Amino acid sequence: MNNSDLRFIAGAVVPADIIEKRNASLEAGFLGFDFCGPRPQPLTPQQVWELNCVNREKEFLAQFDAKWKDGLPAVSREKLIREAAAQAETNRLVQGRKSPTQEKDPQQARLDKLLAQRDYLERRITLDSTAAFDNHDTLYGNPDAPEPAKPKTEKAAANWRHKRNKRKKLKIKHKLSTVRLMHREWSGQYRILHTTQTSASEAPQPQAGDRYTEKLTQRAVGKIFESAAYVATCQSGFTTFLTPTFTPEQRERIFSGDITIGSEISRFLDSLKKMYRRGWQFADALGFPVEIDGIDEPFHYIWVAECPANEDGEPNPHVHILLNWQVDPSVFQAWAARIESLWGHGMAHLERIHEPKAAGSYLIKAVGYAAKGENADQGLIRGNRYNIARCSRAPDWSCLASFEADNMAAIIRECGYKLEQWRRPMERSLERLQKAHRQTIKAVAMANAPDMVGKLRNRLNRLEKQMRETREQMRSRQVHASSKNMFCMSFDGEQAEEKVHDFLLWAAGARGWSMKPIIAGRDGSPVIAINDGEYYQDYLPDDREWLSCAAEARRTARQHYKRQFENHLNRRRYWRSVLNDEWPPQPTEDELKQQKTESMNLLAQYEGACHEYKRAVG
Repeated sequence: MNNSDLRFIAGAVVPADIIEKRNASLEAGFLGFDFCGPRPQPLTPQQVWELNCVNREKEFLAQFDAKWKDGLPAVSREKLIREAAAQAETNRLVQGRKSPTQEKDPQQARLDKLLAQRDYLERRITLDSTAAFDNHDTLYGNPDAPEPAKPKTEKAAANWRHKRNKRKKLKIKHKLSTVRLMHREWSGQYRILHTTQTSASEAPQPQAGDRYTEKLTQRAVGKIFESAAYVATCQSGFTTFLTPTFTPEQRERIFSGDITIGSEISRFLDSLKKMYRRGWQFADALGFPVEIDGIDEPFHYIWVAECPANEDGEPNPHVHILLNWQVDPSVFQAWAARIESLWGHGMAHLERIHEPKAAGSYLIKAVGYAAKGENADQGLIRGNRYNIARCSRAPDWSCLASFEADNMAAIIRECGYKLEQWRRPMERSLERLQKAHRQTIKAVAMANAPDMVGKLRNRLNRLEKQMRETREQMRSRQVHASSKNMFCMSFDGEQAEEKVHDFLLWAAGARGWSMKPIIAGRDGSPVIAINDGEYYQDYLPDDREWLSCAAEARRTARQHYKRQFENHLNRRRYWRSVLNDEWPPQPTEDELKQQKTESMNLLAQYEGACHEYKRAVG
């Protein structure tokens, strides 16, 4: 910035002629460089040469390295570079030392690999949701896909009809997907299960040695919940919660490998089962013997072991047991003492379950799985981690019918998406109620006045009632499906059978599901029947009536939902055309500059008009 620029800037405050008439010199103060010190002297060529010495050396080395690489043969250039790097590593000076450089730790190598993968993923473009690329619409396929070509000549058509009449059924391929209609009689549930028939593979290697587990698997948790629901439905549920612990001596035997938790629990449950069946005796307060009769019913139980660390950091093995056994309160103390004597390895705490239908949740919460999931610290255990009585195991699903899968995965995902959208407002309301519930519990802990505590407890009761009503409303449809799981859809309640039949008819009519049954052929292998109402004489007699009913249901569904299916196809064609539209033409840089100039001109005109208006008004 020169002196003329400074005069121009100062002229915005003081006129230039007044500045020149003043006694202050233009070269003094901030207008002169010498005010801050002497002017810097220009560098000599020798000084410039010395300053650029480092840059010249780096540039020379880079050019030399590039020339050396370019001079290598084209085929083996990378190979020679790797060999040179390996030779340099072999000839390093550190190898001659008595304490050579240590190799990288395997854990550190895995950590470096994970960090490299994380950096690579962070550089990639990630999406908040994959629904735009992996949704039910893409699973339906192209609605305008051409149909299979038909024979053109009369001879080819006759040959095609002859083969069709001869082969009335199609053999299933190795990996063809099927849809199974399944039923669970004890709960009245129905479900649509999408499965894939894979080819047989070699048997895995037999397991050998001791088995160690660190946590309950999701499959184990599912079995525990199903068994607890089965006992609650058929046997009025589990009524007693038992927690036996181990003495220090028994802990030492467990950790040394002499015994396992599972073996001790099996011994204890065998003794408890004999007591349950045969009855037991005890002496009352006056010393008279009292005899309790046995129970001639199945002995139901579920036990889960865990070994978390206690406050001192030591492993603390113990077991949680659910029992379907309760006694009169007058003999409870004697009953508990008898059970603890049968255990014989420490304390056995008994607790009554107030809600038997929720016993499975009670057990899962006790081991910490419900609170922390798979991250719960359940400890390392050798042998079995849980077990369920044979009479308490829930019977498996039974398959009522099998169909060709076709587009059933897309239909299940679409229904799951719609159910999630329907539940979303209720889930948000439930989250708000849970947050208010937690805050109220904290307020109760800090309140001192009795009247305030009473008001807060009443508020807790109201919030708990609202949460129960919200959960019941979310389960009111009694249909379970998720957009994240396109392989299963279940139906509960008294109207489950009617709902699943309506769903199959809707899928066949409104969404174009093929509804082709899969039956057993004459040789026992599964086959897909041609479901057009013809040629049933080639199938087994037991299957003809079922195939006729399926064909009639399919025709009825397509006739009833014809308009919905057409609307479904038209809607998908419309969005497919929208996605296939070309992008609008993008403006060039010159056009963008012209638009920017016009916008700036309009802004200047607007500001000028505002200024003129203020002057006129003022």
